[in-house]
Amino acid sequence: FRRRKNHFLATREGAVTMSSAARHRAAVLKAYRDFVDVARRSRPVAEREAKLEEARAAIRASAGVTDESEQQALLKKLVARVGFLRVVTPKTGRGRHKRESGVFVVREGEVVEGSGQSAGQRVADGTISMQEAHEYHNRLLKRQYYGQTPPPQPPML
Repeated sequence: FRRRKNHFLATREGAVTMSSAARHRAAVLKAYRDFVDVARRSRPVAEREAKLEEARAAIRASAGVTDESEQQALLKKLVARVGFLRVVTPKTGRGRHKRESGVFVVREGEVVEGSGQSAGQRVADGTISMQEAHEYHNRLLKRQYYGQTPPPQPPML
């Protein structure tokens, strides 16, 4: 005994399962959302709307298809298109949530945007002495150990 209720079928044991039409609809919507996400990141920018409109038109045209094997073939084609676009589209951020990012370092107690290496402040360049480099190293070690005295280091050569 089965009874249809909001795309779900209730079996005799009382377990609720999705009908094949509801499963197919959910799969198509997921693939379409993935397509839209990837198409919005795609390049060139001028072709984005054309790709989205083409996908909308194809999904609307295939909405009336009732043959299950043909529905599966159309879904497979859409998923393949999403996979191809993922390969050729550069990644920007993570998923649907984009974050601004950059490189930030602490210089003289202030957080500033920049890089971790400061050109010209190395012993090999001759801009700082070996003693200054050793003091800087000890300062970094103390910071690494949260202000406490770090373990003894081997003597410098």
